[in-house]
Amino acid sequence: MTSAAVVLFFTGFQPAAWILLALLIVAASLEAFAGFCLGCAIFGFLQRSGHIHEAVCEACNNVTLRRT
Repeated sequence: MTSAAVVLFFTGFQPAAWILLALLIVAASLEAFAGFCLGCAIFGFLQRSGHIHEAVCEACNNVTLRRT
């Protein structure tokens, strides 16, 4: 996402670059302060909805099982 933001910034799409960076900051903050991985949640949702086959990662299919 950072690379995409840099490319957008230097090709004249500064607002889109700032939006990407804001999304990156939100995702990183969720992971750092709340222990919630947004990427893992999205991956699990895509598996449950059938877009990614369950056999790709059995543990990722239900991320709530990994919480201790």
